[in-house]
This record gives sequence, structure tokens and C-alpha cells, in this order.
Amino acid sequence: MRSWVIIGIMALGMFFLAGCTTIPGSFQGPGTAGTLVPRPVVTLPAANAVDVAVMQKDSVDSTIDVVFGGGNGQVAVSSCIVVITRSDGSSEIQRLTPQKGSTVTLQGTKGTDRVEVSVILKDGKSYKIIDELVPYRTRG
Repeated sequence: MRSWVIIGIMALGMFFLAGCTTIPGSFQGPGTAGTLVPRPVVTLPAANAVDVAVMQKDSVDSTIDVVFGGGNGQVAVSSCIVVITRSDGSSEIQRLTPQKGSTVTLQGTKGTDRVEVSVILKDGKSYKIIDELVPYRTRG
């Protein structure tokens, strides 16, 4: 009986991670990413505000760092999802730990890539807080 409960919880978790639900303004997975056209983002309520920064693309290896900076709402964030859509059409999803200073490094291209960041609060609500293009910059 206990194993059925665990399997049920795991199946429910995979259901939500698969993006099979839609909440207005929510993260919808790489299906929304496929293009290099940024879409509108939402501002978190002041009590739940967090700081996430997308850094400039490295001019040598085209990597992009995304840094969680903390904030008043850090304790309300259960997870942070980062999606990169590269100029070659490929995409990748990574999780950013909601702890001040945590970083994920995305492999970009020598073109302009799109980075989306969504936070999921402990109450289950999801907000896309960043959707921007990150161009390749040469040194100098």
C-alpha cells in the first residue's frame, strides 16, 4: 500500500514537471521557448520578490551564467527553472537552487540566445520573471 502512495506522488510530480498544467502567467516549458522572441513577464508581489540576474555571454566559450541573488521572497520560492533557447533552435532546461549566490551556467552559441527564468512558489504558483535575449559580444 505504501509503495502505491509513493508511486502516486512521483507520478503527480512528473505530471507537473512535464508542463501539463497551465496557470495564467506560468512557465510552460520549452514549447514556449522554441522562438527567439521574448514574451511578457510578470512582477512578483513585493512580499515574494527575488533577484535573479542573467549575466552577459562569455566572449570566449559563449557560456551564460544565471545567478540567484536572494530577496524578501526567497523563503517562498520552492524552485527556479531556467530555459535557454539557442540561436540554432536547440533548448535546454536547468534548475537554479533558490539560495543566494547559487549559479547555473548555460552553454550558449556565437549568436543571440534567449533565456527565460521562472520561479515556482511554495503555494504552487509559477511566475516567469525573466525572458530576454542574450547577444554574443566580441572582446574589445
